[in-house]
Amino acid sequence: MTTAAVNIPIGGFKDVYDVAEVDRALQDLSSSANDALKSTYEKMIKAGGTRLTVKPSGIPAMESLYDELPNFAEVLDDVKKHIALCASSNDCLELPPMLLLGEPGIGKTYFGRRLSQLLSTGFGLCSMSSMTAGWVISGAS
Repeated sequence: MTTAAVNIPIGGFKDVYDVAEVDRALQDLSSSANDALKSTYEKMIKAGGTRLTVKPSGIPAMESLYDELPNFAEVLDDVKKHIALCASSNDCLELPPMLLLGEPGIGKTYFGRRLSQLLSTGFGLCSMSSMTAGWVISGAS
């Protein structure tokens, strides 16, 4: 009987902003400041500046992805390098933004779903054909 290697993700925390700085910025706003900016600062203070991070404990088996998605071999190589660097350090996994361009049906959405499964994370789809608000893709939603 053979056993598969189990890669259990490692959890951690990362400070993404200083709550005291945001509070100072909120206090320094003039009375005529934009209400949306005030609201954003208040939400940031309420949420706190620390976020949960998850990183792989090792490089997951990616051979099946290369077989399923031969058009994405180059980007898979890039992802594999980032995972290897992350797994061998104390840093969390941070992939740079990727712009996947191509004709409909070549597997861009499927690639995203499979990559999220590989990394044991969620998958969200923002259809650019119906996008009207730039803040959605900036992570402010």
